[in-house]
Amino acid sequence: MNAPHSPPTRAERQALSAPFLIEDEEVVRAIARLADERGTAMRQIVALAIEDYAARHALASPAPEWLQRYWREYPLPLPTGLEADKRFYDSLNDEE
Repeated sequence: MNAPHSPPTRAERQALSAPFLIEDEEVVRAIARLADERGTAMRQIVALAIEDYAARHALASPAPEWLQRYWREYPLPLPTGLEADKRFYDSLNDEE
């Protein structure tokens, strides 16, 4: 019997609301090269990379419970994809 799926996280909801698109041409080319070399679909290459990343980070020691609880209660905002305007922020401090 399959366990019920947990509700999607905030990041998962955002990711599922739009198609996944890799806009970095070098990353797309690297994925395509690996797919060609291995005779595997590009989607599978990405899935394997995600599994490998998760497995490597699972080996690291987790953050203390109090810090994990803080992160759950006060999550960082998701990246907007916008670049910061350094000149604007420098001008706030009268820096040239």
